[in-house]
Amino acid sequence: MAAIAYITDKNMIDFHRLNGNHTINFWKPSTSKKISNLKQGDLLFFLAKGTERGKQKEKGLMGYGKFQKSYTMSFQAMWSKYEIQNGYATRDGLEEAICKVTKNHRLPNMLNCLQLEEVVFFQYPIYLSEIGMQVSNKLESYLYIDKEDLYNTDKILKIANQFGVDVWSKVFEQEHTHNFKKDAQIQIIHNIYEVIKSNYYSTYEEARLAHFIQDYQKHHTNTQAIRNSKTEFIEIREDRLWICLPCLINTSEIQKKLQYIIGHYMLYSSYIKNSGYEKEIQPFIIFDKEIDEELKRHLHNLQINYQVISTPLE
Repeated sequence: MAAIAYITDKNMIDFHRLNGNHTINFWKPSTSKKISNLKQGDLLFFLAKGTERGKQKEKGLMGYGKFQKSYTMSFQAMWSKYEIQNGYATRDGLEEAICKVTKNHRLPNMLNCLQLEEVVFFQYPIYLSEIGMQVSNKLESYLYIDKEDLYNTDKILKIANQFGVDVWSKVFEQEHTHNFKKDAQIQIIHNIYEVIKSNYYSTYEEARLAHFIQDYQKHHTNTQAIRNSKTEFIEIREDRLWICLPCLINTSEIQKKLQYIIGHYMLYSSYIKNSGYEKEIQPFIIFDKEIDEELKRHLHNLQINYQVISTPLE
């Protein structure tokens, strides 16, 4: 799962912070190392030059944003679209900053643009060593935060939650509020899926499940996909996050499908318990047809949450 810490400039992030920019363009020269497989909602943390501390000159995280779209654009098109959301007050100032980070100190023909939304700035820089991560001070581009530990993003956001958002940012917070805890929980769900995912369903069954999910989402609008999953999704409610695991009853090898979905459920439950969020994140199975009494008894004995599409959550 792509929770990424990307090297950036403290002055640029400070400009966004002081101007209350909650949507920004995170630009890089087209020759820079590209981030592969970014998906909407992925978190990009600002690992800023200018926040170094200690003998190792460790850089700190100043905040993060949620990835929405990517573009490859000319300098003129980028300035026309984003203006001060590029991180500089003037066109000339932006051009000078770009030239400083290119190898030949010239304006490139094209730039890579990542549009970030719901951007939040921390009260104080957070250092990855605080959660046990060691990062080379020679890092030039980015790193995946959860590569070695799927709970690392959660650890960072728990620290951020202790100190809150930047004081100046609170001036702009009437329309933009941030829930570090929910961001962390959603990230954990994505990370768990990456660990336990399985291509169990056939292409035909995936198509049927997609139709089933669409019908469900017509009546449950506050949902979002689990990254890289074609069949599982998150339903966001006020009190908790539900991991929705659809299951078709009238399908081939139904007993194997049931064993798979129950095992998948139990794995989610185990990882969630390790996170400490078992009261706030819960999986549940959605059946497309009524199930028999014997299966209901097994689900009850296993303490498995389930729903038949035409009935309320049990």
